[in-house]
Amino acid sequence: MRHHQLLFFLILALATYANEASRILCIFPYNGRSHYRMFGTLCKALARKGHQVDVISFFPSKKPIANYTNIIDLSMHQENKVAALNIEYAQNLQAWITYYAATKFGGELCHLMNLEVMQKFIKNPPNDPPYDLVIVEYFGSPCYIGFGELLKVPVVLAVSFLEMPYVDYFMANPWSDSFFPAFTVNKAVVETFVDRLYNFVANCVALISFQYYTSDQTEMMRKYLGLPNIGDIREVERSKTALALVNSHFSFYGARPVTPAIVEVGGLHIYGEEFLPDLTLELQRWMDSAHHGLVYFSLGSLMTVESLPTETMLNIYAALSKISPIKVLMRCKNVTKLAPGLPSNIMTLSWIPQTRILMHKNTRVFITHGGLMGTQEAVYYGVPMIGIPIFTDQEKNINILVHKKVAILLPLDNINEHTLSAALDKVLHDPSYRESAKKASQIFRDRPMNPLDEAVYWIEYVLRNGPDSLKSRGVNLSWFQFYQIDVYVFLIACSILAIYLSVVLLKLVVNNFRRSQVCMEKKLQ
Repeated sequence: MRHHQLLFFLILALATYANEASRILCIFPYNGRSHYRMFGTLCKALARKGHQVDVISFFPSKKPIANYTNIIDLSMHQENKVAALNIEYAQNLQAWITYYAATKFGGELCHLMNLEVMQKFIKNPPNDPPYDLVIVEYFGSPCYIGFGELLKVPVVLAVSFLEMPYVDYFMANPWSDSFFPAFTVNKAVVETFVDRLYNFVANCVALISFQYYTSDQTEMMRKYLGLPNIGDIREVERSKTALALVNSHFSFYGARPVTPAIVEVGGLHIYGEEFLPDLTLELQRWMDSAHHGLVYFSLGSLMTVESLPTETMLNIYAALSKISPIKVLMRCKNVTKLAPGLPSNIMTLSWIPQTRILMHKNTRVFITHGGLMGTQEAVYYGVPMIGIPIFTDQEKNINILVHKKVAILLPLDNINEHTLSAALDKVLHDPSYRESAKKASQIFRDRPMNPLDEAVYWIEYVLRNGPDSLKSRGVNLSWFQFYQIDVYVFLIACSILAIYLSVVLLKLVVNNFRRSQVCMEKKLQ
């Protein structure tokens, strides 16, 4: 009898668990490995919670994971962008970042929906069970939010850096121009009137230009999703987005007001340690033997060290050789393209499990381009940095870390043996950098819930309580209503009218007084 009761409760628990589990579609059309580190970790965590997760991306999981299915591998249909950028191209991107984000890395990705495998899925999505939620990256392709309308489910946005002003706009999140630096502004803090003016203009320009360059995605969305009557892309952004998970944290970018539908989960990818690849035995031994310390040098997954000018690389070699017996680990895709004369204290590898390196006890300095994922990892593990920013948000990130005295900024056009040697000497031997890094790490880690669990919680919150449960009513207002422009105009008009009437009344009083004075004078005569 007792066994029957246990079996009954086990079946009941399994049934309850099955009813709570949802089917989730994850779509990540941008071919950027650094971005996917956040998204892949999130989707795997959802699968670990028992949700059935189907993924469309460029980075299918190499190991089978329970409840996690790579339904479409986009890498079979587009060239690999990992380590595909050179310095000149990256700097050109920086000059026109909003344009490229909305077109080259935005609108062009909408055409992936026209692939045969995508069209097959779009025309016949699985319905046993049907999807309950869609998670998409919001970078430059808002057209993918249309999958929410196709499947009649809410959409969660995953943003791999600080949300842009156009996300704030359609989420009805207030801009904080007076004190919070805009996404496209590289300064760490806003202080002067000129800063505030520039900050406001930068937000407006980014919003208007992005909306202009992505306006053609309305027709792509209608055409490829087979939804000719779907609303304008701006309407779809507002109506279908239930939640935005943003790779930021107030301890890094600063505090500001945010609507509940925007949740900061900065450093989420760090907490998926069980999904991280291990160090090879050879690399583990080499790092363990770095008793004098280790300097880690990487320009990220999109850039290649070997694309730096030969003169720059020779200067880097000269500076790094001076710090021997401190070891240097350098990420280099193709060692044959490196400038000759690699110092003996440098090891190069084409692929490096970065988080494992930064968490190692012997790592003392991180020479980085300033990408958000890497800087978050370095902050989390308390590693001081030397930043060589190249494009997008990298200079902003490094400037923030310089402001916190966690990093030194070294502009690309100012790298020589002397400047790099001076930076290394300062970060390696000035204890204040290590102390500041440890303090930043403490604040970054000090949270009521780790960001991965928090992201999963809010996704499940939307699943439990509906797509409008976190939304601000401000999404239903026009821009001039949201920013109270009509109220200000009315109050100014009323003030002007009140001043006008006061002046007219004063004139009448004065004129009447003068007339009465004249009458009195005439009577006295």
